[in-house]
Amino acid sequence: MNLQEFIKTALTEIVAGVADASNAAQEHGGSVGSMKLYGYLKDNKILTNETGQPITTVEFDIALAEANSKDTKGGIGVYLGAVGLGSQGASHGEASTHSRIKFSVPVILPNAKG
Repeated sequence: MNLQEFIKTALTEIVAGVADASNAAQEHGGSVGSMKLYGYLKDNKILTNETGQPITTVEFDIALAEANSKDTKGGIGVYLGAVGLGSQGASHGEASTHSRIKFSVPVILPNAKG
């Protein structure tokens, strides 16, 4: 999986997950993703867009690894803790380089219905 596809998938699954959780919570009288915030937004350091919807920040800390060896073609992958996505070589005499990137993406989550 390339980095672009990983970020796209992660963000869309987060938004879809919040929407699903909102629907499930409403069945029990709860709320997830409510746009009704009370109190002082500035004091609570809550960012809002021009219509007053709260903005959350999704933070990414991604390790990129590239592996090359005599027995494989090598490749690049996105690694999440113990889970690796991408191609990896598994042979002796392997050389690898690792890089990390950190960034955040502002996201407006779905509003609770009702």
